[in-house]
Amino acid sequence: MRISFREADWEALARLWAEHYPPKYRVDAKLLKQNTVECPVFDWGASAIEVMDDETLGFVMVKRPSNPTLWPGPNEDAYHLSAIAYREPEVGVDLMSQAKRAITDRGGVKLIFGMDSQHFFPGCPEDCQKTCSFLMVEGFEKTGGHFDLERNLKKYEMPQEPIPGVQFREVTEADVPALRTFMQREFPGRWTYDLMGKVKVEGAANTVFGAFDGGRVLGFAMIQDWRHKMPVNGAVWHLSMGDRWGALGAIGVAAEERGRGLGHSVLGCALKNLKDRGVEQCIIDWTTLDKFYGRHGFEITRRYHVASLKLD
Repeated sequence: MRISFREADWEALARLWAEHYPPKYRVDAKLLKQNTVECPVFDWGASAIEVMDDETLGFVMVKRPSNPTLWPGPNEDAYHLSAIAYREPEVGVDLMSQAKRAITDRGGVKLIFGMDSQHFFPGCPEDCQKTCSFLMVEGFEKTGGHFDLERNLKKYEMPQEPIPGVQFREVTEADVPALRTFMQREFPGRWTYDLMGKVKVEGAANTVFGAFDGGRVLGFAMIQDWRHKMPVNGAVWHLSMGDRWGALGAIGVAAEERGRGLGHSVLGCALKNLKDRGVEQCIIDWTTLDKFYGRHGFEITRRYHVASLKLD
């Protein structure tokens, strides 16, 4: 029987997720709910759960395009397959068929695995063979790749001294207007939406580390730790990282400041801040900059590829 997510048994969904995906991708019921029905672009009509005799047999989670609902940008007609899990492949095929019909009926032209607002996956995880094979059979095309990186911060030391003349510190509530102006100028769209939404939930000092010239923001890094109420980005995998987990990213510096080592200084000082908080295992997600982060001791732990399906 097909049911709506309004009738979801979230603990049962989390158990099925754990059966379907490897342990490094485990999530709990609270996070499943947060990143689906509590997301403003969750697609109630294309998402569904298959049950029989009170047993959850499968689910498909779909999100609508974030543009223009949340931020301006490309892919106005691209929907996102946030996640899918099933006990039998036939159930997955049936759920996908319903989702594709619902999307095409609205004029959707493309379906992308992951990469959605409040995402779990930034692409198809290459070590989830069950999911990769399913998407291939469904006709998804595989293109470029990216990865997550991790390291333990217990013995972290900055590889170089911070560049002089710049103040590196946590962002305060008084800095939020300047931070918002900086983000809208340098990183408009998703990064601004994600960062300012996180600040609203957690507070500025717990969420953003910045580089300042007086009151002017030169660079930023989003930071998270195990006390945060709303894990996002790489922090969604915190159950595999131990109790004192942390996360860093997105991170960026003003265009006019690039090329003088400011990025490494922001990164190093933000990691030291996390270390001083007591963070042990730290993740940086959805990147291709292995050499940049490798200078700070980070190693690749998860690999993803872009998987997309053109819809007729």
